[in-house]
Amino acid sequence: MPPSLSGSLEISSAMLKTQSFPSVFETNTTELVDVADGLLEGLKVQVDDEQYVVGDLALREGTAPHKGINNAPSDLDYRLLLRAGLLVAQAGGADTPLTLTTGFPYSSYRVHRRSAGNLIEGEQEIEFDGRPFGEGEHSVVGVDIADVEVLPEIEGHVTATREGEIEEDDPFFAVSLGYGTFESVLSLPSGPVQRTATSGHGLRYATSMMAERLREKHYLDMPTEHQIDMAMRRGTVVAGRQRYDLSELRQKVLRIYYNDVVSPALKKAFDDSDFGQTRKMYLAGGGALYTELVDAFDDEFGEVLSLEVVPDPAAHVSRGFALHAAGVNGKSPDHAVGLDLGNANTSVTLFDRERA
Repeated sequence: MPPSLSGSLEISSAMLKTQSFPSVFETNTTELVDVADGLLEGLKVQVDDEQYVVGDLALREGTAPHKGINNAPSDLDYRLLLRAGLLVAQAGGADTPLTLTTGFPYSSYRVHRRSAGNLIEGEQEIEFDGRPFGEGEHSVVGVDIADVEVLPEIEGHVTATREGEIEEDDPFFAVSLGYGTFESVLSLPSGPVQRTATSGHGLRYATSMMAERLREKHYLDMPTEHQIDMAMRRGTVVAGRQRYDLSELRQKVLRIYYNDVVSPALKKAFDDSDFGQTRKMYLAGGGALYTELVDAFDDEFGEVLSLEVVPDPAAHVSRGFALHAAGVNGKSPDHAVGLDLGNANTSVTLFDRERA
C-alpha cells in the first residue's frame, strides 16, 4: 500500500482532477481541422509513423473505432492510449518530471509490470496533430517521467477508498467492476489479504451476451464492441431508423453475468472468517453505475454487509493511482499522475491546487 499522505504532504482528495476519454481508436489520415473544442475531444496521435484518432474524436470521425481488451505493454493499443493519456496529463498542467502510477488486472500485473515500467519511464516524445482543435499540423511534446509505479488495479480502488474522499479506516471488501475484468479483495488497515484477491470476466461478458441476443431477436449486428457497450449503457439502440428499448434485456444479461461470473468468484474468494472481519463492501468501476448490478449485490450481501457505491466509480481507480503517486513522490503533488488505461475509458487524474 502507498505511504501515508499525512504529515509534510499538505494535500487532499478535493484537489484531484480527473479527465477521461473512451479507450477507442482508429487509423485516420483525413485532414481534420477545427472539429473539436480542445485536446481531450480532438486527440489525433501518431505511433510508428501512423496517425490515429482516439477517444471522442474517433467516435465522431471514425467509421468503426475499436477497443482492445487487457492489452500488454507491447501492443499498439496500450502504447497509443498511453501516449494519449500522457498528452492529456501534460496539457492538464502536470509538472515534470512526472511521478506516474498505473496498473493492470491482478491476474496479469506481475507479468507486465516490469515491461510497462521500462516502456513508460524516461523521456517520452509524443507526436500529434493539433489541427482538430485549432493548433499546428505536426506538434511534438516531450514528457519526462522520473518514477513509475505499476500496481494491481484493485489497489487503486483500495487506496482511493482509504486515502480519498471516503477516508475509510475499517476493514472492507473492495470490488471493482470493469469492462475487461472484475476484481475483488479484502482490505485490512494493515494491507490487503492476498488470499482473497480474485480476478474474473468483466462486463464484456454481459455485452457479448446482449449482442448475441440482439442478433437472434432483432437481426441487429453492431460492427464494433464499443457500439454494443454504449447501447448497453444507454438502454436503447437505433437501427433501421427504429429505436429499441434494451432495458429488459440489459437487466436479464446483467443478472446472468452476476449469477454466472461474479457471485461464484466471490464465494470462492471470501469465506466466513473474512465476513467476520468486516461489515462493509465498496463497489467501484463502470459496472457500479448499473443499478441492476448493484441490486444483485444487495440481494446477496445486503443482510450481512453495508453496501456502498463509491463517488464517481468509473474514475475511482485512477484517483487511487494519483494518491499513490503523490505518496511515492513525497515532495509536490503537482508532479503526481494517476493513469488508468481502462478497457472502456482511459482516465487521467492530477492534483489541482486551485481545488484545495
